[in-house]
Amino acid sequence: MSDIGPFPSDPNRPEARSSWGLQPGGNPNDADWITSLSDAIEHGLNSLCSSRTKSFLALMLFALVCFLPGFNSIPPVDRDEARFAQASKQMMETGDYIDIRFQDGTRYKKPVGIYWLQVLSVKATGQDETAPIWAYRIPSLVGAVLSVGLTFLIGMRMASVRVGFLAGLGMAAAILLGVEARLAKTDAMLLATILAVQWCLWELYDHRSGLKRWQGLMMWAVLGLAVLIKGPIIFMVSGLTLLLITIQERSLGWLRGTGWKIGLPLFLVITLPWFIAIGIHTDWAFYFESVGKDMLGKVATAKESHGAPPGTYLLASIGTFWPASVFFILSVVWIWKQRSLKAVRFALSWALPMWIIFEIVPTKLPHYILPALPALAILTATALENRATSWRSLWGRLVSLLIPFASVILGLGAPIALIVLEGAINPAAFGLGLVAAGLGLLSYAVLIRGRVMAAFILAAVVAPILYLSIHGTIFPSFRSVWLSNQLTETVERVKPCESVEVTSSGYSEPSLIFLLGTDTQFRGGKAAAKFLLEAGCRMAIVERQEEKGFFEVVDAEQAQIEEVARVEGYKLNGGKWQSFGLYRLKM
Repeated sequence: MSDIGPFPSDPNRPEARSSWGLQPGGNPNDADWITSLSDAIEHGLNSLCSSRTKSFLALMLFALVCFLPGFNSIPPVDRDEARFAQASKQMMETGDYIDIRFQDGTRYKKPVGIYWLQVLSVKATGQDETAPIWAYRIPSLVGAVLSVGLTFLIGMRMASVRVGFLAGLGMAAAILLGVEARLAKTDAMLLATILAVQWCLWELYDHRSGLKRWQGLMMWAVLGLAVLIKGPIIFMVSGLTLLLITIQERSLGWLRGTGWKIGLPLFLVITLPWFIAIGIHTDWAFYFESVGKDMLGKVATAKESHGAPPGTYLLASIGTFWPASVFFILSVVWIWKQRSLKAVRFALSWALPMWIIFEIVPTKLPHYILPALPALAILTATALENRATSWRSLWGRLVSLLIPFASVILGLGAPIALIVLEGAINPAAFGLGLVAAGLGLLSYAVLIRGRVMAAFILAAVVAPILYLSIHGTIFPSFRSVWLSNQLTETVERVKPCESVEVTSSGYSEPSLIFLLGTDTQFRGGKAAAKFLLEAGCRMAIVERQEEKGFFEVVDAEQAQIEEVARVEGYKLNGGKWQSFGLYRLKM
């Protein structure tokens, strides 16, 4: 355990009196219902955290409540999720589990780990390559839940069960991890592997007696899995942590007992076979693509229109790490003052270096800083436990308003957006939104009474209510933005035969390939018409702007075709409304 512990709960100390909702000199008998509610929340927290098992199980349940809404009802999301899932799907179709392909092209951006995990999850559900998208999302869900549990474990080992529980609660409620838990891609599972290694580093740093044999084997095995999932990223996070601690300690002695004599060969056994196989299989093209173009390219210049200036992550984290971000901001001065303490020093050495690097790198994507958030959650929980959150100033009260502000905007804004875009009223979403907004306002009222711990719990409870509303009911109802889903459903309804070949003109999102099939082709309007007029059972999806070229070929050939349906919707990638005609030869 670290040298950080809670302040004594002496009600006669001024800071303790304030934390219990009483101003110095106030009368304890003046407690109102907010004070009674806060007392009940803190009593429940104390009871829950009296047992490691009880608090851990409660945290796992809370994480599932946060992550499951919308998990199986949100359609494939463009573009990364659909590309990952489609590549995994093609592995099952072809039986080639070495190469990574997207249709006829290569997908050499990341190693093979996540694709293998997605294939395993699909097969574990008893399905094949035609499985729905939720089957491919299971590794992300597992990774997110593991990340919450490992945050609890690290926080508990660094400070106390309460710190671990509060840190895990903050991670489970965080918007960014909730998004990643619902996407079939690398980042949630990568986070779990990083946290497992960071836990082992903390054990080394705290005890100086080396890891137990099973811990050492686990660390090296997980390190190998992390490299198979996303290459060298884990070396940046854990390596920089190790480097900064070593610089501060002026010694490598704390790293004794890593078990490297057995662990390093284990790591190589896990990683080398595939890396050698893919190099031979692709004549080493994988390395030119993944390292030369993807990784180093993102370091040198902004890729895929995701450039942003330094400071972007700092600003964005207010939202991506919400609601814990509010309490972190209120605690940051105290955290910095405590940087000489072992646990704080470790957490800062974990979060700051990688954060600075990603702020400097031109390419900015929200999930890049995800591995730093557990460290911030532990620091925030430590400040909460030490009743060191500064809310009394005008600045503190303004920052605290972010709790009700986000609760109201997300809780009520989402169902209003559904009305605007779809013309649909969702009473359940409005009801949940009102509950979330009310809890957000209550959290603020509790916070400005000085009951910061109770305010944090209330703010965290807002999260699953918001996610049930937004992910569970709102997002699946946005039919106009799920164009691939609409187009696929329409094709299934009007197709002239069971095994229809489809081409798309003016719409080339990966999710359409995942839903319609690997053989789906994208062509221009004229090429789509030529495809349709060839022999076979075929259909063409043609966007309005491509219809001119499409009909030039149809008219020149004097072909008899018919428009069997029209689909309209909003394309998120590009931000524009589109209209599609679905055509087939007249029967």
